[in-house]
Amino acid sequence: MTMYAGPIAADPSCREVLKARLAQFDSEALYLHNRLHRALKHWPVLLGGQAVQVLWASASGECRQPVRVAIALGEHRIELNIPLRLLELSGLGWQPGAAIETDADTLLLEQAWLSLIEPLEGLLGESLRVVPCTPDQPHKGLQVAVEVRAGDQPAQALKIHFDAASAQRVSALLEQHCAVTRDPLQGLRLALSIEAGQAPLTHAELRSLLPGDVVMLDTLADAQVLLRLGRHCQTVVRRQGDTLVWQGALRPGSPAFSPYPFDRNDPMSEMSTDADLDASLDDLPLTLICQLGSMELTLAQLREMAPGSVLPFTSQAHDEVDLMVNGRRIGRGELVIIGDGLGVRLLGFSGS
Repeated sequence: MTMYAGPIAADPSCREVLKARLAQFDSEALYLHNRLHRALKHWPVLLGGQAVQVLWASASGECRQPVRVAIALGEHRIELNIPLRLLELSGLGWQPGAAIETDADTLLLEQAWLSLIEPLEGLLGESLRVVPCTPDQPHKGLQVAVEVRAGDQPAQALKIHFDAASAQRVSALLEQHCAVTRDPLQGLRLALSIEAGQAPLTHAELRSLLPGDVVMLDTLADAQVLLRLGRHCQTVVRRQGDTLVWQGALRPGSPAFSPYPFDRNDPMSEMSTDADLDASLDDLPLTLICQLGSMELTLAQLREMAPGSVLPFTSQAHDEVDLMVNGRRIGRGELVIIGDGLGVRLLGFSGS
């Protein structure tokens, strides 16, 4: 059964708590950040004498036993956190420390990576050199997660860090050599809805709500919300200040399957054929969806979205939401904190 709280007085501290849970994003770096986070096809490389698959801008996990490596791409400096296991698979015959710090170590690593460096230099027309770095030096402002799979080995996650100049250069090279294939409908604009949570209700429960009542919501964890393209596709994004951070691939969505893992409600029983029509309609199962807003993206933009891509998003006043049932707006609500969870306070029904 859906959990209800009685009318709760408006409390500004609830809004402050909600905002405190959301990280801030540097809007000045947004353009470069998204250029670095365009979805690209896997590309094969040769490293340490074996075939390696590279997935750029992945939703990869933790970089285990990271070793800090600095690369000079022409005049630009790029820094990587590489898992020790990947360095071993690349042919490194010695145990590095927390960083490749000495000239001797850089020469040894360059030798191990020669099968990768030489083809890349020929393709890019620029030199690639491993240069010394220290483990305690602050990282650059922009980063990309990359997943590397060597042969039949488990995938390894690494992080690449850029300053503004190196990010611009690498973005240009990616667009030149790894651009996403375009199609004639790339400018077609598609509307996506942004959903904060949902609450399974019966028609009778929905009808009994009054302004000021609060309904507990089934939500995603860690300030994540659902981005839905009609009934066809959906993905998860994370609210981060005035932006939405893309978390995973756009996948087919089923209206019969709830994406929310924290379902506080028992399954609705089927309507009885013996009950009278009014009673049956009172038991009609509905889903109340709290919609934060909507946005439009072109087909080309959707194809290029990758984990880490950031979309500008301006939330409505006091985290107000549209209350949607069966695809139609029935009223307005305001998100509130209830313990460790999230709820919605009914502000009013449409036309009331």
